[in-house]
Amino acid sequence: MAKYFLLVKIFSRGRGSRVTRAAAYRAGERIRDERTSESYNYSGRRDIVHTEIVLPSSLAGQADMEWARDRGTLWNAVEDGSDRRNLRLAREVLVILPPELTSAQRTNLVRTFSQELAEKYRNAVDFAVHEPRAGSDQRHHHAHVLMTTREVTPEGLGQRTTLDLSGTERHARGLGPSKADLLWIRERWAQLTNEALLQAGLEERVDHRSYMAQGVDRDPAPAMPQKVYYAERRYGRSTSAGDEIRARHRERVQARLKGKEELARTLSKQKEEGRQRAVLAFEDKERLPKEIRHAALTRDELNEMRRQAYQANKEVLNQKRREKSREIVQVNGLARSRLEIRRQERRERHLALSEEEREVMREKARVQYHARAEAKKARAMSAAQAPKTSTSPTAEESVKNWLAYRESHSRGPTPEESVKNWVEYREKEQQAALSQSNDRVGESEEKDGKERERNNKRDRDDDKSL
Repeated sequence: MAKYFLLVKIFSRGRGSRVTRAAAYRAGERIRDERTSESYNYSGRRDIVHTEIVLPSSLAGQADMEWARDRGTLWNAVEDGSDRRNLRLAREVLVILPPELTSAQRTNLVRTFSQELAEKYRNAVDFAVHEPRAGSDQRHHHAHVLMTTREVTPEGLGQRTTLDLSGTERHARGLGPSKADLLWIRERWAQLTNEALLQAGLEERVDHRSYMAQGVDRDPAPAMPQKVYYAERRYGRSTSAGDEIRARHRERVQARLKGKEELARTLSKQKEEGRQRAVLAFEDKERLPKEIRHAALTRDELNEMRRQAYQANKEVLNQKRREKSREIVQVNGLARSRLEIRRQERRERHLALSEEEREVMREKARVQYHARAEAKKARAMSAAQAPKTSTSPTAEESVKNWLAYRESHSRGPTPEESVKNWVEYREKEQQAALSQSNDRVGESEEKDGKERERNNKRDRDDDKSL
């Protein structure tokens, strides 16, 4: 029968998440992360029914929103939005689909839900509908609804959505706590699911409320963390963490049978134990050095870390590699090194080939050799034909530079104009010199006349005195 399940998950770079990898896995595509130059290829998946990117209706028909309709471009834009190591990349809503519905009805249900999320938060919603895998519960139809934490615009990603604002920002805008939005998402999914069941003519219904809110006196099934669940499923046995969770669940079930007072006492005791575990975990985390997850690093930073680790342990690593090659092992009762074993295996594989197969291998080797030789020759010729970089210009460059200079500056005089200008200049200089000479002669004659007049006056005065 149909059951209700909705889980909201946050993808954060500080937790080691990469939204490009998450989108590629959920859509079954190949996406290259431009930030780290890594490629995530999940195109071999066969359990994906439908994938689609939904935008707000006011932006869906615009041509300049093509970047948001391409899955690789959209999530690379999210990754490149900031270099913060604790950046919140996306938010996912994981829902279980009613197995009573048909495949088309389940897809329409998820599309309607995604469209309402896009309209409310003005973001891009990338959803993928999955069917049960081989060997799993065939009722496990589910969908991944991946939402951007920022609004989408024709220019790119805009401001943060109201769902991802801090408490202070929501209060300044007159909004309530974000818990109200999460409760609306849970309630809206239940309403849409029931509407789809009703339209399909089915009597099954789902309820997003807790057992206590519904008035059901029953303890819910224990919530198993994903790491614990997948670890137990992988190894086929229970874990200590899973056993503790199931033991606390059994304790609550037994206390409920004994009455409300015993249940309240048990719940209070378990809450206090949970607080103590959280305090101890926090203290242990504070004592340990802060870990920077690889997903928060760029490709250059990862390569630099590898180089530093190799340089710090180069001798040890090389020695281990040499010892590994020279390690003596027992093969068929004989003590031989791993290097000798690999050589012997190659010889045996070669001897096991027929003459035709050997000829094919020789021909393949010759082709590869000639291809490498041709590539080397082509590189040498291209290097020889490449223009040599020099600081001094060639003759042709000098002529081009001079012509460009002449075009951008006033033209100089021709040779005839230069001679004419020189003659005129010489004539002007000679006339100026002659004029200056005449002026000096006139000044000298005037001076001599005045001197003679003074002498004659002096002589007449002397005569009068005698």
